[in-house]
Amino acid sequence: MDGNAPVDIEGTINPLAPVAFLDITAKAEGIQLTNLSPYSGKYAGYPISSGRLNVDVHYTLDQRKLSADNHIFIDQLTFGDRIEGPGISHLPVKLAVALLRDSQGRIDVHVPVSGSLDDPHFSVGGLVWRAIGNLIVKAVTSPFRLLASIGGGREDLGYVEFAPGSDVLDAAAQDKLGQVVKVLGDKPSVSLDIIGRIDPSKDESGLRKVMVEDLIHKEQVSAKGDDTTAPTADEQDKYLERAYRHADFPKPKNVIGLTKSQPPEEMRTLMETNMPVDADALRHLAERRANAVRQWLQGKVDDKRLFVQAPKLDPKGIDDAGKTTRVDFGLH
Repeated sequence: MDGNAPVDIEGTINPLAPVAFLDITAKAEGIQLTNLSPYSGKYAGYPISSGRLNVDVHYTLDQRKLSADNHIFIDQLTFGDRIEGPGISHLPVKLAVALLRDSQGRIDVHVPVSGSLDDPHFSVGGLVWRAIGNLIVKAVTSPFRLLASIGGGREDLGYVEFAPGSDVLDAAAQDKLGQVVKVLGDKPSVSLDIIGRIDPSKDESGLRKVMVEDLIHKEQVSAKGDDTTAPTADEQDKYLERAYRHADFPKPKNVIGLTKSQPPEEMRTLMETNMPVDADALRHLAERRANAVRQWLQGKVDDKRLFVQAPKLDPKGIDDAGKTTRVDFGLH
């Protein structure tokens, strides 16, 4: 191809009705991508200024219906300046390339395509480039899902979850962050956005519970000087009673005006009800979650690649099955 890229094609075909059936595999190595600039200009809005392509494809045609898998390996792909003109689509190819290529500047992906020979605008090249365009869009709109699928994983690395009201990274969240670190290590030109979030319907009650537990824990530390040994049930009730007594809110009184003794469940309920949880407290929770992630990543990812964004204070826009009490990630 073009005098410098060896091509190997083999397969089977129906010689009497070639468009009825064929099954072909083909390989080509070292294709100069600058020759494909007309396609990239039309479907992506940018010409290709450099890069080499290896392809390993399998095409089947049955009753004029085409299906194909294109294994594409691209080395050092670089796009030129944006092209303007009627009918030209513009895709964020430069960000997509940064997401798709590895630390050596290589892109290794499978691009499935399908179509019909009865389509008056049928073009194999057009099909392939539209499929690549879809890949680029997915890279920008769902980058972590794409990266996970490329790596053979199923987990969405675009967020880490927190228990309602908590800003503590549990073992599952830390394991996920470890995978994010690996992704960033493979994509050295990409930076990470960190967006703390809260869901008021879950975090308000959760934060009240966490605040009460913190007060109980402080009483344990004050009494024993130990914040690592889990208290017994009796000790838990004792520290709860002390925290209740020291908490600053109106408490039920007995007939002589002293604080009335309450069972543990009632003391806990009264404390949770009177915790000062408002919009500012919830915002601070979202900010603490983002900072917890940033601090965990420090030393593992260059600080210059970490950007804490303004928090989001509701669950709007979450379209996955994960918890709405979380930190979201973005790539740029």
